[in-house]
Amino acid sequence: MSTTDRSFIGAGSIYLKPADDSAPLLPVGNVSEFKFSFEEDKKELKNYLGGGGNRNTISRISSISASLTAHDFTAANLAMALRGSATAGSTTAVVDEPHTSFGVGNELIPFNKMPDMSQSITVKDSLDATLTEGTDYELTKAGIVVLASGGIDNLGVSVSYTPLASNMVQALIESGKEFVLFMEGLNDAQDGKAFNIRVHRVKFSPVQNLDFISDDFASIPLELDVLADTTITGSGLSTFMQIDLAQ
Repeated sequence: MSTTDRSFIGAGSIYLKPADDSAPLLPVGNVSEFKFSFEEDKKELKNYLGGGGNRNTISRISSISASLTAHDFTAANLAMALRGSATAGSTTAVVDEPHTSFGVGNELIPFNKMPDMSQSITVKDSLDATLTEGTDYELTKAGIVVLASGGIDNLGVSVSYTPLASNMVQALIESGKEFVLFMEGLNDAQDGKAFNIRVHRVKFSPVQNLDFISDDFASIPLELDVLADTTITGSGLSTFMQIDLAQ
């Protein structure tokens, strides 16, 4: 008797959107692992009549969780990992932004926004006199570094610059925002045969580890709870997820 080969090696793209439909489904990017875990609450009635074994058992799924490992350090992915928000930073020119200083050599004075190094940057002392790059300070991608032999003292400086186009992530300001997850998958073991996974309601846990200095490509390990969506009704319909497999 012959059987059909249904071996499986999954790949594909994962998309997320807020559960309140306030934004569209957007891609997470390169994901190396995506899996579900199920925890069972099982009760057993022992057979006390002799012979051992169980007289009866009952089993319920107590929780469903999932995990995914993302490799694209986008603002949206970091916001999910850190229960934060992601917004686009302003590129409007900044004039005379004040900063404190100690006038110590190698002191870093970071600007409030990342400066666009291709645009002009002006640094002034407390008397509004323009300071000189290479004599008083050196430019960095974050701001300026004080030169010990220069004219920056402990009375502060002001800077004028154009911010670099960027995204800002504010960490730990969202309390368990809920999302819808959709996977557009393909089975590499079956010539790319399609499959889809719809997870109706998920909530992310804060990331446990997030590497910003390492010798290897960094990843964002995300853990999430799969929750019941009680708006889904009808006989035979799951309130948790739906999996569609191409024949």
